[in-house]
Amino acid sequence: MFAVWIIAGCSGSSNRDFEWPADIAALTGKDLGEWLRRSPFTNELSQKEDNKVVFTNARQVFPFMGRFNNAVGELRYARNDADNPIYQEEAVLYQDPEWGDLFVSAALLYDAEEVFLDSYYSESGNILFGGVDAGMDRHTASLRETAVFSRSGPNKAACYWAATAGGSYLLGFFQQGNLVFETAIPLRGADTLATLDKLKEISDKLGLDVPAWQQATVAQLAATDTRETFWKDPFTGIYFDPASFLNRVMLKIKDTPFREAQPAPSGDHYFSYEGESGLVMFATEVKATSEDREAFDAVGKDLPAYETNGQRLYYEEHPAKGSRVTGVARTYFKEGQYLEIRYAYPQNDETAKATLHGVLQHVKVRRFL
Repeated sequence: MFAVWIIAGCSGSSNRDFEWPADIAALTGKDLGEWLRRSPFTNELSQKEDNKVVFTNARQVFPFMGRFNNAVGELRYARNDADNPIYQEEAVLYQDPEWGDLFVSAALLYDAEEVFLDSYYSESGNILFGGVDAGMDRHTASLRETAVFSRSGPNKAACYWAATAGGSYLLGFFQQGNLVFETAIPLRGADTLATLDKLKEISDKLGLDVPAWQQATVAQLAATDTRETFWKDPFTGIYFDPASFLNRVMLKIKDTPFREAQPAPSGDHYFSYEGESGLVMFATEVKATSEDREAFDAVGKDLPAYETNGQRLYYEEHPAKGSRVTGVARTYFKEGQYLEIRYAYPQNDETAKATLHGVLQHVKVRRFL
């Protein structure tokens, strides 16, 4: 059941400009809130009051609401961040007298990149609604695929079954380029047909015209044990920390040809593959430093760098020796140590260069282990 908490406050907006695609502008009228409220439900739970911020526990009721990943990881709205991936997100909550607690939501992405749902979501409790101890609670949801799935150009549609502590929901997911739409409709008893018909009605009311939903049958909504459409984590971990049972470093290599050689011929960990023009490799090694994080970053401030979760990785490439380019990248690891990555690739192999830099660009170091 939804709950609300109201405090004095104000709202803000993103600083980045957004160019509306013509098809999405025509569909939504450039007003996500008004568009979503065409949905065939009543008794909206208000989330706005003049000069006040209204908090709800919707994230605990629906841990999966408005959460999706691109190929790298979860996309989160970050107001006033130059790299904010989401221009606008809107969710309308209903306590419909016939259907109960549910939502319709939409997000506008700056980039029309394909997004994916995960099979499992978890959200911490909110102390506003459950007191101090609620911060230790976990609210979870698991998703299961159905046979309802389609992809055509920039459009993608699917139906999932979502299981939460509050019951089962049919989750309709639709992406049209920069627009991502979701709705969760409660399953009343075992009446799958009524739930499916409601999803089709939502599609009609909003003008979505989703053939995969309109042509879906009850038989196709049977939950499956497949995981074909969910997000696939591209990261692998190295430098295992036995105290926390976590890896200190995460490398985005599962979607690349890189394979680890064991034992490592150089460094602590060695990864390579044979490209069209020769060997592509990188090796990691943890080394000692007398510098703290601030001093370490000051030394590298004039070098090109990639930043992930506030962690900067500085790199420099050396002039080609013969037909190969060599480079070294460094980032702070923990007190008294830094991580060094030495790499090499054929000079004229642009694919190898892009693959290597794709790894460097997304190196994650756990800063608080």
